[in-house]
Amino acid sequence: MKTKKQISLFAGILLLHYLFLTLIQNNLYPIHFDPKKLFFSDLIGKSLYVPQWLFYILEAGNLILLWIISKKIFNKYSLITPFVYSVSPWSSYLVIAGSFYIYLLFFILVGFYGLLLLKYKNFLGALLISVAILGVGYSSLTLLLLIPAVLLITVFKIISFKDLKIFFVIITFLLFPLFFLIQTHSVAFRNILDNETKIFSDPGLLNMVNNYQGAAQQEGLGKLAKISENKYLFTVENILLKYTKQLVPSNYFTPQEKLLNFSFTPPILFGFLIPFVYGLYHLIKLPQRKVLFLSSLLVIPSVLSRNMVDLNRLIIFAPVVIIVISYGLIELIKNKKKKIHNIFLILTLILIILQSLVVISDIQLREKARFTKYYEFEQNYEVGKQ
Repeated sequence: MKTKKQISLFAGILLLHYLFLTLIQNNLYPIHFDPKKLFFSDLIGKSLYVPQWLFYILEAGNLILLWIISKKIFNKYSLITPFVYSVSPWSSYLVIAGSFYIYLLFFILVGFYGLLLLKYKNFLGALLISVAILGVGYSSLTLLLLIPAVLLITVFKIISFKDLKIFFVIITFLLFPLFFLIQTHSVAFRNILDNETKIFSDPGLLNMVNNYQGAAQQEGLGKLAKISENKYLFTVENILLKYTKQLVPSNYFTPQEKLLNFSFTPPILFGFLIPFVYGLYHLIKLPQRKVLFLSSLLVIPSVLSRNMVDLNRLIIFAPVVIIVISYGLIELIKNKKKKIHNIFLILTLILIILQSLVVISDIQLREKARFTKYYEFEQNYEVGKQ
């Protein structure tokens, strides 16, 4: 009976999410990202893309995966995580625009669920992790570069190397054709790498280095400047700055960073900031904080982009933020008999309801006008490179 009730509630959450997605879509002119080729097809000079209709199906898959992952983590409170995701505008905007990172998010969630199963000695876990790594590896160079980070789960003793030994052998074997393509199409690989890692070709950074070195030479410190003011040092500093910037809560709970470059809608409703802060405060005191630390590696694709913060690429980090919010909400619900917890819980609910009404009203009344004012014409618009 409980299972049927949960399925019914989840179906309601799924319907709510697609109604919200439809509302946004009806108030935008056709808008899309430049279609992104799958990595392996780009290597061999072919043009294979993820079709637009598939993003809508994968979005349902992402919600389902968040639900079953939450069942492993939060048990009876498992519906909170997909609910937070469903009422957050972030993914809806990206699905409408055909974001390639919605597709990659699906494989990341498959892999995360596989890790949870593997921790409980479930063979299906190894299979799902293999599918996830093959999916992201053959699809995206940026995430292929992150695959070695999987080794860190053994370094941090989240899962023992013994449990992953056979898995690493199988993955290496299955990725061998991709490494062979990279070797035989090295020129194409370098071009793709340059396009994926715009941070290393930022002209503003190079100009800054030249200006500092020029000023140092005028003061007779040219040799010293080559050591202290070189492009490698500035690049490392820029990477650290951008990495830190990705983790600032204002990116997620305010319209500081614009969805699709124009919207005033925040990626996640501001009301969820209270449970996020509360959940984060408690999580960093638990042994599981090392998982939280490792998950921050998912911001690296955004770090490597040209923009300081790229909400398109950063969507693959969204489940981490949403799970922290869910944990905070669950802790508030469990302790609602305490006065301070009850006040925070009521305040959170009031803020979520009020902001939901404001966001819906804003989308209906102003989003189309905002869109046309930003882009200055009413026709299909290409958001840009992904």
